[in-house]
Amino acid sequence: MKIPQVTIYSKNSGLEISPYERRTTGKPAEGRIALRFFRLEGKSQPLRFIVSPSEGFDLSRMISKICETGGKETLTHKFEGSEGETTTRLAVERYERNNRHGYALSIQRGDESVNVATTSNHLHYAAEFLKHLSLAQAWVEAPVQDNAG
Repeated sequence: MKIPQVTIYSKNSGLEISPYERRTTGKPAEGRIALRFFRLEGKSQPLRFIVSPSEGFDLSRMISKICETGGKETLTHKFEGSEGETTTRLAVERYERNNRHGYALSIQRGDESVNVATTSNHLHYAAEFLKHLSLAQAWVEAPVQDNAG
């Protein structure tokens, strides 16, 4: 089986964008989009950021806006876990440091963070891929109907 996926590599980290299925007991499965941030060194766990199809579309538009006008935008998720509330922030930015400019996607959860520096072209491609997945993953699993009636 072939799974659509885009991976952006930075010097020490990377970001993988792919389809995801949300499965909850007692509810039908739903399409989602997974953004998996990882380090290329060490043994740290990857950080996943799961978005709904509409959030994937919003993120695509956010990335396009940052590519055109610059600045920084964030998308925040909060959830209650066994250890209390967890907040995860996904940021998209166009930066300028030491007379150099670039683009980055980063994630922060508690004390952990992963930053993936990239080019304008890779960021534009990620935006288009997110837009594609926002439509492809807009589904809910329907119950199987018996036609014997």
